[in-house]
Formats: sequence, structure tokens, C-alpha cells
Amino acid sequence: MKEKITFKNGSRLCFTVKEINLSDFYKKAIEINNSKDIDESSLIELRLDYLINKKYDIMDIIEIINRLKLETKDRQYIATIRNFNQGGNCLITEKEYFTIIDALYEKSKVDGIDVDYDMYQKSRKYDNLFNGKKTFILSFISMDQIFSREEYISLYKKMSKSNAYIMKIVTRAFSFDDVKNLMETTRDLKDFFEENKKVPVAISTGRLGITSRVKYDFSDTKIIYLDAYDFNPIPLGEIDKYHFDKCRKLIK
Repeated sequence: MKEKITFKNGSRLCFTVKEINLSDFYKKAIEINNSKDIDESSLIELRLDYLINKKYDIMDIIEIINRLKLETKDRQYIATIRNFNQGGNCLITEKEYFTIIDALYEKSKVDGIDVDYDMYQKSRKYDNLFNGKKTFILSFISMDQIFSREEYISLYKKMSKSNAYIMKIVTRAFSFDDVKNLMETTRDLKDFFEENKKVPVAISTGRLGITSRVKYDFSDTKIIYLDAYDFNPIPLGEIDKYHFDKCRKLIK
């Protein structure tokens, strides 16, 4: 199965667009695309929940996506929709959610579609929707639970049973051990991911997890999500153990 998003040169940076006005959404994506701070291989994530919350019709959104693809040449885009309870900015039903996913898959030129794990659990028939034309990203999001390494391993293994190419776990860090558990578990499962032909993405959020939004030595994640408001000041999205410890001391 040929995937649209590949990692021939290692990890790839991903900058996120979260504007609530369709015109501003387009302008922000163009601004990121043209910035000197990102290279030609960087991805752009289109957080469509910010537009859906403003009741924009999905076909109008798809028209903007296709216009972006036409005008930005080889830039690759990920479409993401998050409900409020997954840290997003809209409130839609399961039926509405997958109606939008269907339309994005069939009519948009987006390269990857991020599907929420909770929604996926309700409608696994959408496993069959992705046939390689677009990358299937399956995302587990939790902002209120603490996970052990064993629980992360179990979660990755459950997610691997889908036909998603990219498995993404996003959890809130209540301590730096939470960050370490997620990142070290992801790193230690490298052979498992390779054997199952899966790509991991691990993100630890919140005040204590902020430094793990960029790569550091515990992680083997393949997409590094960075805030595009303004661009993350850490060069090349890299942070080593020394700088991680330095950030940890500053936050304490």
C-alpha cells in the first residue's frame, strides 16, 4: 500500500493552522508555506474544527484546501477535526464527523486525514475507506488520565490493529515522569512499529509536557508538531537531553 506521507529523511515537522475565518485560514496557511522558518518537506496541519465551529460548509472548506494544494505545489497537508472533549474547537455527532471525513477523502486533495480514536471505535467500517490514496492517521487524545508504560504499550497494540499508517498518542503531562513514560515507551517499541509497518507520533501536552512537542532523545516519533503562532524558536525542532533538563529546571 503506497502512502502519501513518507519519512525517507527521518522525522518531519508539522505546523498547525487554527484560524476561525475561512479567508484568514487560507492566508495563514500561505504565510506558513512561504516562511523561511520551514523547509519544503514540512507538513501543514489544517485544524478544520475551528472552521466547522463557525458553521462553514465542508465543500467551501474543501475548495480552500484544493486551492492551497494547487498554489503551494508539493506542500503536504493533514486535515484534522477535534471535538471539544478531545481538545478541539467544535461539537459534532459521530454521523456528522464521518460525513465530513468521507467528503475530505473523496473530494479534497489533502494528503493525510487524522481520525479520532474514540470516533473510530464507534465506526470501524471507516478502516475500509482508506485505500492508500491518503494517509490514515489514528489519534488517541486524553487530557485527564495518567498512563503507565504498560498502558501505553497496550494502547499502541490496540491501535496497530487498524489499517492506520500513523498512530498518534497525545496525553497531558502531570509530571515529567509522564513525559518520560510516553517518549521512552514509543522509543522502545521501535521494532514493533517496524514489524507492523506503522509510524508513531507521541505528544505530551500541558505546562510540563511543552518541551516534548519537539523531539528529544527519549522519542522515536516521526512527525514533530510545532505551534505556528509564532514559530517555535528551537532550531530544526530538535531538543537534546541537556536542553530538556534545562527547560525542566526553568519550569520548576
